[in-house]
Amino acid sequence: MPAALLVLLLLGGTPAQVDGPPAGPFGPDASSGPAADAATPGAPLTARQEGPWRYLAVTDLARALGAPVETRDGVLTLRSRSGVLTAFARSPDALWQGAGSLAAEEFSAATPTLVVDDAWFLPEDMVGVLGVYVDGEEVTLPGGDVRTLVVTRPALAPSVSSSEVLELGPGVVALRLYASSPSGPDSVSLLAVDLGLLALAYPEQRVALDAQLRTLHADKMLFLVVTSLGPAAWDPAIYVLQDGVEVLLRAPLAVQVLTGDPDALTPGAPVAAVAFLPPDFDLRRPMQIRWAGATGSVTLRR
Repeated sequence: MPAALLVLLLLGGTPAQVDGPPAGPFGPDASSGPAADAATPGAPLTARQEGPWRYLAVTDLARALGAPVETRDGVLTLRSRSGVLTAFARSPDALWQGAGSLAAEEFSAATPTLVVDDAWFLPEDMVGVLGVYVDGEEVTLPGGDVRTLVVTRPALAPSVSSSEVLELGPGVVALRLYASSPSGPDSVSLLAVDLGLLALAYPEQRVALDAQLRTLHADKMLFLVVTSLGPAAWDPAIYVLQDGVEVLLRAPLAVQVLTGDPDALTPGAPVAAVAFLPPDFDLRRPMQIRWAGATGSVTLRR
């Protein structure tokens, strides 16, 4: 059975979609915000950690570079001595026009920009065009000045709402976990269900599901669907605990991504994957699943 069809079957109850990022470059008629303050020698730069990604605070970066920064309608323009960087809210795409160049060039970062309470954060791999280089906890500016990077890690959503057990059909239960992302609390969800029981919930797909099981050559598998309210990234890895034994299941050996891009989760573009459980795990006993800071317990077979 195509993984995309399974995803459509399982999407009921997932977070609602939201509008995507605005399109188009920064317009010449846009109003500009205040120019960045003069650089403060030696002042540390702040960054924000979201999953595996780090984002540099634009306000600190602009001050360090002595560069005016403008924002309007989801578009940011930073005018440094070496060129002009144009970035878009919650998008990995950006424009760079080097000093003296007649046209801007388009490029993409590994993860979308982050906007939290109207404060902008740029992915650390996006600021390289400015001559800013990040190495661990140090940032080197174009003139050779080295600053310390102070990284904050926002708290995840409250645990009281981080998981729920769903009934997909007679005898077919699933666990849904919720995690935070740049789009906000509980904005990314992972649904885990016993792949071997899906045919009970969707009998019209039994032939296709049985064929899928034969193709995978395994007995104990979790079918995973990851959805998101906005641009996000997912490291295809989950922890499963039973009877005091915890195992890490991750790609490419214990988790196989069937469809979608884990590095480019967006509304309407979920990721489907299969996780292979160890043979000594019992699907008829409670197990705990841990993912992205969220934890839930479920008994997959009764």
